[in-house]
Amino acid sequence: MKSQPSDASPELTQASQWTRNFRNQNPGAPKGHCIKKSQLDAILGQPGCEGIRVYYGLDDAGNRKLVMVGIDADENDIISTTTTAALRTASSDVESADTASVSVATDFPPCPPCCSIENPLNS
Repeated sequence: MKSQPSDASPELTQASQWTRNFRNQNPGAPKGHCIKKSQLDAILGQPGCEGIRVYYGLDDAGNRKLVMVGIDADENDIISTTTTAALRTASSDVESADTASVSVATDFPPCPPCCSIENPLNS
């Protein structure tokens, strides 16, 4: 087992343990995913977006996938331009909401092959 660098923060030490636990319990599973700045910017740049929520999913072949969506100040998903208001007031049909300007990201290449050099989080 590799030792942690002497300057490792408590957060890095804990994160390293958590990722090691996952790898040990899920051999062959992706270690993580690469997320591009442009994907984060597209989500965070939406009007009213205060953060990001990550959902876990499975594609039709059973592969694990991440789905990222913006959240508003009340921690509601921004899934359409009118959904948040509709959820608050329950006065409109959410399914008919306009989703043209909404950014939901789903294309995050897994590690491997999209991996960092060896470090405490992936080795």
